[in-house]
Amino acid sequence: MSTTCDTVAERVALGEPLGDAAEHAESCPRCRRIAALPAELGVTRREADPGLGFSARMTAGAQQRITVRRRRRIASGLAVAVATTMLGVFAVAHHGSAPKLAQEPPRPAVQQHQKDPWNADEERDEPAGDDDVRALVQLANTEHAMKTSADWASLKKPLTPYRALLEGVDP
Repeated sequence: MSTTCDTVAERVALGEPLGDAAEHAESCPRCRRIAALPAELGVTRREADPGLGFSARMTAGAQQRITVRRRRRIASGLAVAVATTMLGVFAVAHHGSAPKLAQEPPRPAVQQHQKDPWNADEERDEPAGDDDVRALVQLANTEHAMKTSADWASLKKPLTPYRALLEGVDP
C-alpha cells in the first residue's frame, strides 16, 4: 500500500496524470488529499504584499547597482586610455635598428702633395679594425649628410632676384 501511495505522491508532484493509480487515489484518504492539493492551491489566490519599505529598498538597490556600474565603466575607460597612451609612447619613442657602421670609410678628396690617409699601401697609425674609428667615420660622413639635404638647384632658382639685390648693397 505504501508503494502505491508513493507512486501517487510522485505523479502529483511531477504533474503527471495518475493513470492506473487513480483507483487507489479515490479509495485511500491520504492519496485523495494529495491528489486534491494542486486544485486547492490553484483556487487560493492572494496578492503578494511586498511589505513596508519595498520601494525604498528597490530604489537603494538600483542606485547601488548604478554606482557600481559607473565605477566599473570609469575604471575600464581609464585602463583603455592608459593602454592607448602607452602604445602611442612606445610607437613614438621606439627607434629602429641601430645605424650600421661603415664597412669601409669613404675616401676624402686629397690634394696631390698630401699623402692619402686611406690608402692601404701606406702606413697607418690607428689599428685597421677599430670599431670606435668606424663609428666616428660614419658620423663624419659628409657625403651621406649631403644626400639627405634639399636640392640646392631648386632652392637657388627662386632666390636669384634677391641675390642681385644683395650684391648691389655694401655690407
